[in-house]
Amino acid sequence: MAASSPVVDFSEMADDFQRLTAEIIYCTVTTVDERHRPRSRTLHPIFEVVDGEPRGWAITDRTPVKVRHLAANPHVACFYWSPAQNTVSIDCVASWATDAAERRHAWALFAAPPPVGWGDMSGYGAEGIDHPAFHVLRLQPWRVQILLAEQFAVGDFTRRTWRASL
Repeated sequence: MAASSPVVDFSEMADDFQRLTAEIIYCTVTTVDERHRPRSRTLHPIFEVVDGEPRGWAITDRTPVKVRHLAANPHVACFYWSPAQNTVSIDCVASWATDAAERRHAWALFAAPPPVGWGDMSGYGAEGIDHPAFHVLRLQPWRVQILLAEQFAVGDFTRRTWRASL
């Protein structure tokens, strides 16, 4: 098996990143608690490319567990898998978006028609982004890794990896 080979520029994998996250839609997101125990859940983040780098948004419940986990450690792992065996691993720093402009931006992304957006945002009523149940998680990736099923057919297990310049 070949080792991961870092990608110098995200643009080399941006098209596959956007295509796969949009096709697969749901991913497993894992947080860890203050005692380093993982907890996974399924979310529907929407990722975009901003200034040449990935950024994600998730509308999710602000549960006591998520709040405690992210307060203890803001790093999360997002894992997309398709039955075709395409995978995208995204390591991020997560934070609750409190800025009105960011919340409006997330609203616009999720108000887009399915399958990537939700389309119907009427559950938040006339209050919209001010609804007490409207919580936005901002996902700032620092590492993305992609492995395509078509590589398996030729025995290539090299994962394309991008890391943010931190």
